[in-house]
Amino acid sequence: MEEALRRNPRERMKLEKHPLDVLDEIYSLIDKGYEAIPEEDVVRLQWWGLYHDKPRLGYFMVRIKLPGGILSWEQAKAIAEIAEAFGRGYIELTTRQNVQLHWIRLEDVPEVFSRLLDVGLTTAAGCGDTVRNITSCPLSGVNPEELFDVRPTLFELAEYFYGNRRYSNLPRKHKITVSSCPHQCNAPEMHCIALIGVEKEDGRKGYTIRVGGGLSSSPRISRHLPVFVELGEELEVVRAIIDVWYDMPSYRASFVRARLKFLVDDLGVEKLRILVEERLGRRLEDHPVLPLPQKRGVIDHLGVNPQKQEGLYSVGLSVTAGLLTGRQLLRLLDALGDGIELRVTQHQNLIAVNVPERELERVLRRASKLGFGLRPRRVESLSVACTGDPYCNYSVGETKVMLIRILKRLELEGLLDMDVKINLDGCPHACGQHWLGDIGLQGTTIRTPTGVKYAFDVILGGGYGLDASIGSVTARRVPAELIPGWIANLLKAYKTSGFTNFRDFIRSKSPEELVRLMGGEEGLQFMATKR
Repeated sequence: MEEALRRNPRERMKLEKHPLDVLDEIYSLIDKGYEAIPEEDVVRLQWWGLYHDKPRLGYFMVRIKLPGGILSWEQAKAIAEIAEAFGRGYIELTTRQNVQLHWIRLEDVPEVFSRLLDVGLTTAAGCGDTVRNITSCPLSGVNPEELFDVRPTLFELAEYFYGNRRYSNLPRKHKITVSSCPHQCNAPEMHCIALIGVEKEDGRKGYTIRVGGGLSSSPRISRHLPVFVELGEELEVVRAIIDVWYDMPSYRASFVRARLKFLVDDLGVEKLRILVEERLGRRLEDHPVLPLPQKRGVIDHLGVNPQKQEGLYSVGLSVTAGLLTGRQLLRLLDALGDGIELRVTQHQNLIAVNVPERELERVLRRASKLGFGLRPRRVESLSVACTGDPYCNYSVGETKVMLIRILKRLELEGLLDMDVKINLDGCPHACGQHWLGDIGLQGTTIRTPTGVKYAFDVILGGGYGLDASIGSVTARRVPAELIPGWIANLLKAYKTSGFTNFRDFIRSKSPEELVRLMGGEEGLQFMATKR
């Protein structure tokens, strides 16, 4: 640990003052004035879901944690009202089923937090070296296809870890997901720990586990930890896995290599299992078969679908690039009526659940008038983009604006009705999961005689579920203005190829052939292998 403290200033910062304690000083920080706040305290505010907006002029992003993306009508209303009152009406839906607001002034944080607390919401551990928002299938508890309702597990884990002092001092951020959706729509392959619902031959229900997934600049697909965890034992086992990592100071020495995926790389799942069982004081039951999704492709649960509760329906609402306004959300809630619940999806969309059959026609009509896609084009509803400019300090350019430009180009050419997912990021952190998309785009820059220009690396061949894999960088530093045309050219070629799965189409081509399809002969100058 001495070595970790010597090498990693973030560990020293956490030792000097626990980041959760910074909220106790919020009023003194406000009185000091934004410019006088120590940089270490600005970093500690991340543990309360507060990130500097770009440029750093005193405005913050607020990340609201929603276990499984579940939002009651009252909670959604509170978020919409906060956005209108303090955040210029701007609302983002994220790939981790969070809601993010921008333009929040530090002096408004106490009131914002108070309003959230009044409806049972928190930002605790929204960022920082913590257990991040725990995700799930957006239809958990209402999906007629699910093996069992995982919400008790979801809420138990969230209640235990969110704001927990010990688990708010992890070596790095930690991502957990839990689901029994047969389609594995919650992307267990990219999580640090994924609990996957299973049923034993004797009828006992519980979970098997995947560990060691993660993206950023060193992407990994998670591996199967071949154990069975009975219902009621989930927290104990998850805590033991995290504690193995927590108590190895070597993973604190380098901020870059602090993720659980590197521990799994180093130990392997067999050794990890032994260490977990030592902590538990017992052997875990074997579960050698890793459950996989029932079919290929990404399931988003949009459209109108009957729930397991008789007479009730879920209604998927496509939200382009995950952007909406507080006013739009308030009008949607008025259209839905009190008692309807919302779910935020990993594809940055919304799903209304518990809609009575007698109300369906009215809800569909009013939601459509508010601009929500009810029969969304697949490319549009599946594709995601990270926050990007003008808010994120890591992004080198616009992401959501670029995604909208791409979608408009594809709409003009009739290319939106196919199962292709575009994942767009503004930096290597991969909040938009560019490594896993059918088409991944990572923002970068290129120097030209007239100055620095926005560009993208193009990643192809990634996948989720049965096709879970890390994509390959096929082209580098393609000028941003070329990207919509490149994507349109690629999808036109796929549409006429005879293939029914985009990943199969990509694998049938060499990198050079793919670059030629996208950019012609001139595009070859951007080939990754030519760099």
